[in-house]
Amino acid sequence: MTDSVLLNARAWAKHNHEVLPLWWLVTHNGQTVCACGRLCGKQGGKHPHSRYAPNGIHSATTDTRIIRDWWELRVPEANLGVRTEKLVVIDVDPRHGGDESFAALEREHGEMQTWRALTGGGGGEHIIFSCPDGVEIASFTAASYTTPPLGPGIDVRARGGYIVAPPSRHISGRSYAWSVDHHPADVPLAPAPDWLIEKLVRRATGDGKGHDPVVWAASKMGMISEYRDLAVAQVAGKLLRAVSLDPAFAATLTHAWNICHCVPPLTEGEVSAIFERICKREIARLEADHA
Repeated sequence: MTDSVLLNARAWAKHNHEVLPLWWLVTHNGQTVCACGRLCGKQGGKHPHSRYAPNGIHSATTDTRIIRDWWELRVPEANLGVRTEKLVVIDVDPRHGGDESFAALEREHGEMQTWRALTGGGGGEHIIFSCPDGVEIASFTAASYTTPPLGPGIDVRARGGYIVAPPSRHISGRSYAWSVDHHPADVPLAPAPDWLIEKLVRRATGDGKGHDPVVWAASKMGMISEYRDLAVAQVAGKLLRAVSLDPAFAATLTHAWNICHCVPPLTEGEVSAIFERICKREIARLEADHA
């Protein structure tokens, strides 16, 4: 996989999109786990390498010398991350109805002819567009909305985010791969269509979602190396105060935020303990309010 990852990384850099090394997957006691040595669960192989990308997406680069050093010498096994600062990526998750939502979008707006990649996670897909100059779209998750902007099961990766790109290996054992009919060698990278920009800009400015708790959590994109426990507690508290969020989902988001933004991430047990403590605090606050 090494040469292919290096070639893909160089190709992204040639198109002026920054790349970064992500942790990879290994087999331990018959199980596929993240090489970082922590209990990453489904985030295994998806978070930035702590040594060679210590600042997360802010360590990403288009410098071909650094890219060659990473994937040819330092961490040839590393998965490939692509910063989406200049992209708008529709992230389709069939487990939550994303395939049906995406089919509805294509029925309404036509087939999306641009780069498309299969994510390896049970039929998932990335539909990749360039972001027009002067337009700012922030990453978000569909699960944070009662009525998701693009439908259930469709997240967006854009400013402040990154994607795992082919030919990286997924925790399922499958690999990320380019769609045969939408390969970069055969199809140009299309600009995000007007209807998509309109939906996403309206989400950010016209419907009150600027105060959405998950958008707030996603906005804390800097990599945290000091007072990590405090940062995790702040994210947990903000999410738990969102009446629209199920506490179990808030816990999942807190664990994912820790893995993506803490350097190094706290252990799963540490995050669980912090989340439980904040839960007790919020319960006490609610009881006091009712009293």
